[in-house]
Amino acid sequence: MEKIVLTPKYMNSFVCIGSECEDNCCSAGWQISIDKKTYQKYKNIKHPELGKEIKDSVKRIKNGVTSDSKYAYFKMNEYKHCSLLNENKMCSVHLNLGEDMLSPVCATFPRIQNQIDNEFELSATLSCPEAARLALLNPGGIDFEKKDYEPNKNWSTKINLKTQNIDNGNTKFHVVREFAIDIVQSRLLSLSDRLIFLGLFMNKLQEILDRKSYHEINDLIQEYQIKLASEQYLNSIQLIHDNISLQVETTIGLVKARKKSDISSVKYLECLDDLMNGLNIRDENHIDNQKVMDVYLFNYKNYYAPFIAGYEYILENYVVNYMFESMFPNMAVGDPFKDYIKLASLFAMLKLHFVGISGEYKGISQNLAVKIIYTFVRTFEHNLSYKNGMMELIEENGFNTLAHIVSLLKDRKILKRTEILL
Repeated sequence: MEKIVLTPKYMNSFVCIGSECEDNCCSAGWQISIDKKTYQKYKNIKHPELGKEIKDSVKRIKNGVTSDSKYAYFKMNEYKHCSLLNENKMCSVHLNLGEDMLSPVCATFPRIQNQIDNEFELSATLSCPEAARLALLNPGGIDFEKKDYEPNKNWSTKINLKTQNIDNGNTKFHVVREFAIDIVQSRLLSLSDRLIFLGLFMNKLQEILDRKSYHEINDLIQEYQIKLASEQYLNSIQLIHDNISLQVETTIGLVKARKKSDISSVKYLECLDDLMNGLNIRDENHIDNQKVMDVYLFNYKNYYAPFIAGYEYILENYVVNYMFESMFPNMAVGDPFKDYIKLASLFAMLKLHFVGISGEYKGISQNLAVKIIYTFVRTFEHNLSYKNGMMELIEENGFNTLAHIVSLLKDRKILKRTEILL
């Protein structure tokens, strides 16, 4: 039965490129979950060649976190690849038995299917290199469209949101998210300043939800729409001072946190090494903060700022895609400002990667930008210990307040030569 789906237009062009992919999802090193229904299919398989291989490759989850959706998993081989990936980097199950025999995790990836009441949303996680290219490299930004849609019975639904409950703020979810995305796509401000503007709006939204005064949300949106069109108000955001030392301290914490996590993505480890080299960090145990800050500022001025001047839309598209596929902000739990802190923290850490890595390559290309983003997303979405470690770092340093997150976000203004002469 056909439904209505809201989807970014880049999804019209997405096709898995299989063995041509530079970082195949089946060789990423993460655990590939199998639901109970698919597990039973595999136990009863009669295929003459694959039957035993599949049964030997599947392992039950026998601890307290087992569920029908995470009932078993595929074992990895010595290279941290799925043991059913053939020599041509193709899935043996899909090739020989068809898509219906895939677990929902394998069949859905990299698609993200969400449901709001009776309508669906379909996007992609940017941990897939091909999806990342399509979503990120559009100078015009991410556009959306509604169309008829036949949900795939073998795809999993990540979030199922109900907006009919008058006892929480989700009745206003659509208008809030639409305005939040409008803020991020408004190019009157730098992207970092747009996120600061978003934080001011989300902070006021949190106050309304705390009072359960949901009828005030439309007036709040109207107020901030006026502010978004006010040159005076936008100028006041541009005049906020940066805090580079704070940003550098966070970078150092990021580097040190790597030791506490089992990061399986080879490509992301390459990015972390590039970040260290780009900031001239030779010994993680003996770091001179002032020297790192000097290198950071040099990279920022000479490599990062020129890249952003021409390609800021890449990071904008990353943020918009995150907001859409994560259903930002989910107001049902009454804590949208916490969702904002998470979004802003991820963006701030991603920016730190760009500044550091730009020093290693003396600049940033579009291909390098895609690699940084898809490996970053892949690590944070599929490595819970690393993600939790980063969020703990944010909280331990008190970055879970608006004032501190603004300091972490704020870009340094790089004066043009003509401005210096004046």
